[in-house]
Amino acid sequence: MDNYVYIVASLPELTAGFENTSFDYAATKESIMELLSEKDQKLVELFEEGFNEETLGKDFYAKAAESKNRFIREYFDFDARLRNMKVAYLAKRLDKKGDDYFVDMPEADFEEYQQIKDILENPDFVQREQKMDELKWEKASDIARMDYFNMNAILAFLAKAKTVQRWAELDPVKGEEMFRKLVKEVRGTFEGIK
Repeated sequence: MDNYVYIVASLPELTAGFENTSFDYAATKESIMELLSEKDQKLVELFEEGFNEETLGKDFYAKAAESKNRFIREYFDFDARLRNMKVAYLAKRLDKKGDDYFVDMPEADFEEYQQIKDILENPDFVQREQKMDELKWEKASDIARMDYFNMNAILAFLAKAKTVQRWAELDPVKGEEMFRKLVKEVRGTFEGIK
């Protein structure tokens, strides 16, 4: 039996101590993993590969594209296209070829193309990174918009929690702000169904 309702309902409490200590993504993920089926644990493991620089590459993106899970397919399709744009931007700026770093992607409309292009043109590195993370956050929300109590909702939460962890490590104030946004969104899920 799946515990999705219980897990999603527990998410804000699992991370409630953020104001007093730094956010602990690993502990949050572990708490979630303990409640998942073996099949869903494998989805989280695949999801985690998408954030590991050692495993991230063409093979990973091909595996994600073949996943039966819609969130994994769509989120990492977006991520690969975003990374390709970053590679093209850096290659152009450094007057180098980025061919070895591109991920082959099928032709498709990429609705965030212009938005990413505008973000990349921002000369402020920190603002650029924040805007990229906000875009990833929005994408996770969009993919799981109608998924209240299923694995996609949990994966969207973990994608956002990765962002919270990143900013908590870089900038505690920004990390706390993103955490509060995440908790507010999770609580909003319940208000939306009442």
